[in-house]
Amino acid sequence: MVGRKILLIVDNCPAHPKIIEGLRNVELFFLPPNTTSKIQPCDAGIIRAFKMHYRRRFYRSLLEGYELGVPNPAKINVLDAMNLAISAWTMDVSANTIANCFRHCKLRSTDNMTFENSDEGGESTQELQNLIKELGYRNAMDVEDVLTHPEENVVAQLLTDEEIIESVIGINKDDIDEEDDESSTMEPPSRNEAIKAAITLNNFLLSYEKTTPEVLTMLRKIRDEIQGEIDFNKKQKTIESFFKKPS
Repeated sequence: MVGRKILLIVDNCPAHPKIIEGLRNVELFFLPPNTTSKIQPCDAGIIRAFKMHYRRRFYRSLLEGYELGVPNPAKINVLDAMNLAISAWTMDVSANTIANCFRHCKLRSTDNMTFENSDEGGESTQELQNLIKELGYRNAMDVEDVLTHPEENVVAQLLTDEEIIESVIGINKDDIDEEDDESSTMEPPSRNEAIKAAITLNNFLLSYEKTTPEVLTMLRKIRDEIQGEIDFNKKQKTIESFFKKPS
């Protein structure tokens, strides 16, 4: 840091302290309020697209749960949330959406660059609205309220070390045991169960009118992966293998 001068640009978040002592080489520059949607790509539409696709997948899984008779399908664990988030980000948020958000913030030159116009946001928003309507909530929230819930902007109160220690000491052991009892451990299915599930899915897709060759190819690859660990070179056992010869 000797001889260096650094400008650290910080967004105007209520959780960021305005005054930090002891900085010699670093100068803090706080962005003006209400400008994140104009100069930060994530706030210009990337986060919104991700949240929309995440909630769309959540409500879709909710409907599937009701159809399958799953008790309390709205209750998901951390692993379920992670899988929904991974699918929403890797499969739904398109590169075109991200590029358009960067272009909107003018972070790079758009010379000699082509951008495709996409109605992805409108179609996905309408699908999310239809899913919420299909669930039949009495006082259903509007899509905009679902995507920008007021509680998301509430800044959590920062606790001191003493308050954290006091809160941990005050926890009742019975409450911890009760929470542990409610959590469930997912038992991994056997390979035979996985193969049977793949066969069932394959039979369904063969009769499903919207199935594409690409989907069937991916399923075949999954079956090959599952069956890859089966050792077909093992010598087949005979009935004599299960009995010892009398001495």
